[in-house]
Amino acid sequence: MKIAYIVGGLPFGGVETWLCDLAAEYRRSGLAEACIFNLSGTGDMHDRFVEQGLDVRSVGSGVRAIASHRLDTTLRLRAMLRDYAPDVIHTMHISANHHGRLAALGLGVPVVTHLHNVKRERRLHRRLSDKLLSYATTAYLAVSKAVADVVAADHNRAGRPVQVFYNAIDPKRCDMPPLDLKAAYGVSGPVILSVGRYVRQKNLDLLIRAVRILHDQQMPASLVLVGEGVERPRLEALRDSLGLGGHVVLTGFRQDVAAFFRAADIFAMPSDFEGFPIAQMEALYCGLPCVVSRHVPSLEVAVEASLVCETEPGDIAAKLLSILRDDTLRMRLSEAALRVIEPLTMPRYAERLLAFYASLPAKNHGGQAR
Repeated sequence: MKIAYIVGGLPFGGVETWLCDLAAEYRRSGLAEACIFNLSGTGDMHDRFVEQGLDVRSVGSGVRAIASHRLDTTLRLRAMLRDYAPDVIHTMHISANHHGRLAALGLGVPVVTHLHNVKRERRLHRRLSDKLLSYATTAYLAVSKAVADVVAADHNRAGRPVQVFYNAIDPKRCDMPPLDLKAAYGVSGPVILSVGRYVRQKNLDLLIRAVRILHDQQMPASLVLVGEGVERPRLEALRDSLGLGGHVVLTGFRQDVAAFFRAADIFAMPSDFEGFPIAQMEALYCGLPCVVSRHVPSLEVAVEASLVCETEPGDIAAKLLSILRDDTLRMRLSEAALRVIEPLTMPRYAERLLAFYASLPAKNHGGQAR
């Protein structure tokens, strides 16, 4: 089976990590052939895909190519899809869901649209487009029940089938020795880790303020933020203003994220919204207790391995402190983490997803028979 995966770009993020792991699993197992169509041709993770021998094809040559009015991007993608002749077209990212479904019209290939977070579109033209393009969709995938609710409310005007597929991780990628964080960054004390883009939705500023509260309560913990993004200058300025220069590290993009999980004591994600974050799944695999906000839908499966915090520095600090001061609680959460992650591994996921693809009709709604 040949699957065309369409993305807006390949930045550092959970969706891109999931896709890399999935395509690599198909390549390893020989179960399917995956081709990634990168609409913008950009992204920090592009080299990682190529290094793993994955087939990545650039449709455009910059972020402007993904704008919804760029008909040239849609037509170029359509020509590339016709040339590749996939059995299934699988779209993700806002721009890819738009251009991918338009490009697939009339090709007679089933189209799966994959929603990865609960953020609701505010722009009217996008909301209308999402509803209309449901008629060009064969089926939807949602990474959590919370995301499935958004699909029903904001997207699925045509009443297409919706299935929840919780994200999965590649265990092999997580099996590496811990990084010596003291030698690498000079940090000391218990290590709190957060992994993801430096963007406002992640509330990393609240996490930095929570670490200041820990220090004020005689708990000299360090915070390591693995990722990159537009919020870096603001976060660095906040760190310095709070006197945490030696205790808060912004690492930038890293290929060896698992080495940070292995070296940390707690994983934290106080986000305003998420889908089903790969980062928390990797933290669970490494046995880390988690502090996450109630807006993180991975609680659907990982609540027994997590303490739920409000998006407020004082409450984040209180939850972190509960774990750092209670060995019994920390051990209970760690054991639960290893237990809940066991079924969420990529080999099982890949087989289930292939079965889903095989169940799709060979004729797209409004399309032509293949």
